[in-house]
Amino acid sequence: MARPTDRRILVVEDDEVFGALVCRHLEARGYAVDLVGTSRGATDLLEDGRRPWLVLLDINLPDESGWSFIRAPAYAAAGSPPVIVVSATRVSPARLRDYAVAGYLPKPFAMETLLEILDRRSAGDSRAAHATTIEASSFPTE
Repeated sequence: MARPTDRRILVVEDDEVFGALVCRHLEARGYAVDLVGTSRGATDLLEDGRRPWLVLLDINLPDESGWSFIRAPAYAAAGSPPVIVVSATRVSPARLRDYAVAGYLPKPFAMETLLEILDRRSAGDSRAAHATTIEASSFPTE
């Protein structure tokens, strides 16, 4: 089993305070983390050869939407890593399916929920992606 440090997470979040908070928690758990605030920044990292194990993706970004990032050729070229949408914007289950995201975690959320989801994915729990959506669906979205 891979250690968390073998798992690089790309956090695409334009709220600097929230992004830094998420990164601190992930790094404290042993994950390697890249934080960018725009879709273009995320695409640039992938074009430069970064290959994240997972992407935490906000939808409302200052340059383009998070959906644009998922459609970018660089995302496909990077192996289309699993995406967990982390957004204050309500997202329909149909849209999540259309973009084949691994999960949806509406803001605000308990940091422990995110860490538990990532720990299960690291452990190879086959229920992890499914559990992400189920657990997240219990949070209020409106």
